[in-house]
Amino acid sequence: MLKIENQKHFDSVKSFAESTGRMKQLQEKLDYLDTYADHENKGLTQCVLGYDFAPYSFSFLMMKKDAAGEYQYWFNGGLIYFSSGDSGVGLPQLSVRIGDTSKSGWDVHT
Repeated sequence: MLKIENQKHFDSVKSFAESTGRMKQLQEKLDYLDTYADHENKGLTQCVLGYDFAPYSFSFLMMKKDAAGEYQYWFNGGLIYFSSGDSGVGLPQLSVRIGDTSKSGWDVHT
């Protein structure tokens, strides 16, 4: 389950993705976080999507249901946008990506 903390930021990133032809790629990453580790138990996890200082990026907090059915902190990370040729070393991402840096888009980092 995906929970949006900052709707204005979410809408801004979504607009950017639509205007640059990257909405499909962003949606794939959002869908991944939405169902992360759910398997056949839909709703087992909740991803709280928040603001991140890196441009067009999100922080996230992954929550998992306990035996009582309450969401508890599990881990956190970021859905980070990288432009073409950007390895992420240095500002503004402060996150490094390994592999093909020729494509722009979003990557999940924990």
